[in-house]
Amino acid sequence: MSMVTATGDVLSRADELGITVQQGCVLVTTSTSIIPKSVQSLSMSTSMESPVLGVPNLRNWAVVGDVLNEQKPAFRVCQRLEEYGRTVYRVSPYNTRKKKETNIIVYPSLEEIPDDITIDAVNLIISPRIGTTVLESMAKKNIQYAFIQPGADGGGVLSRADELGITVQQGCVLVTPLPEL
Repeated sequence: MSMVTATGDVLSRADELGITVQQGCVLVTTSTSIIPKSVQSLSMSTSMESPVLGVPNLRNWAVVGDVLNEQKPAFRVCQRLEEYGRTVYRVSPYNTRKKKETNIIVYPSLEEIPDDITIDAVNLIISPRIGTTVLESMAKKNIQYAFIQPGADGGGVLSRADELGITVQQGCVLVTPLPEL
């Protein structure tokens, strides 16, 4: 049985076969024929072979998205990273100032995270129109790794990350195996 997150080529192939799959959803299949060969090698790699999750000791993560809304995936991404021993700094561009909510500090931007805190990686789970701004902030703070959730990868986000020299992994932290620290 194979499991991949449905994006780009997977969606196109599923459509060709008359299968409806929503972007970003997990596709479970007993046949790899639905998954293009170019995607199989990327999507089916283990986290230890991954360009971001495979980097040892990425302990401090910033999650950029609607991190306070329990109904949103960004909230659950924070929880999952913490369950796997990561320290998570929550960033919500929807907040106009730093605030503390139920013992959780939420920053309005990456720039607001104090300079004495080293962020190893950023999980981008935000609109692509905001994503490029976040990438610029990452470059200023010398953050080299971004994990980009489905839907946050459009609008020139991936090309801008490449221009800035940021290593990117696309996928969903909620379903991608996370290595132990």
